Amino acid sequence: MKTLLSNKFAPITFTFGFVESSFDLFSEAFVSWRGDLDARFKTRTETAHFVAPLDEALKRLEPLTDPLDRYVLVETRSNWTGIFSNGLRVNDVSSPVGHLSALLQCKGLTVSSVPDRSEHTDGGSMRIYGATKFTLYGPQKTDWLNRVRHVSVTNDVSGWEFVAEGEVQPYEQVDNYSKRSLVERFTTEMLESYCRAIGIELFDDTFYGGQSLLAHVTNRLGRRGPIMSISEARSHLYIHE
Repeated sequence: MKTLLSNKFAPITFTFGFVESSFDLFSEAFVSWRGDLDARFKTRTETAHFVAPLDEALKRLEPLTDPLDRYVLVETRSNWTGIFSNGLRVNDVSSPVGHLSALLQCKGLTVSSVPDRSEHTDGGSMRIYGATKFTLYGPQKTDWLNRVRHVSVTNDVSGWEFVAEGEVQPYEQVDNYSKRSLVERFTTEMLESYCRAIGIELFDDTFYGGQSLLAHVTNRLGRRGPIMSISEARSHLYIHE
């Protein structure tokens, strides 16, 4: 399957997102949103601006934690800005993408490209289930918040499932959705094609880089899960160079 940076930064690159906004505007809105959450939940968000290529920007997300406590916003060679997080098991970028695309009155997108490792059940592994997802958000309220379109193929304990919900987009390969094999109904090649149609070169690392913003959420209450470096996490995911 196709992945960003050959999954050298997995699980960071399993799921990430975009907002169709300039880096400066999205950064300002993101910091304001985090400020509101800090006031509500008594947390603190520390931010730092820097300039770096994508691989250097993603290193700033270490260590990986559960729940996540860091985000990196990354400028791209388009009118979209990327967002990544440091969740060890769950990378929730849908909250900022969905909320801020509505606030900024623009499109938002979350994507997933997760290799299936569900066969690994030993104690040293993090069992992950395969997924390919495309979720498009818009500025207006829909039947499900402001989600416009969701297409996915996912695996879980009950097996593989294909889902297509919302408004069909003109660039979709809808004939593929009737294939007998569920896994083949929505592939990473199709995901890449859908993203390219809206101006995102999803798996091209040179598409990303330039200005970046690191946001670190501290003072969070509750129990913390495991903490790992990227290399440690990859070893538990059975992903090797």
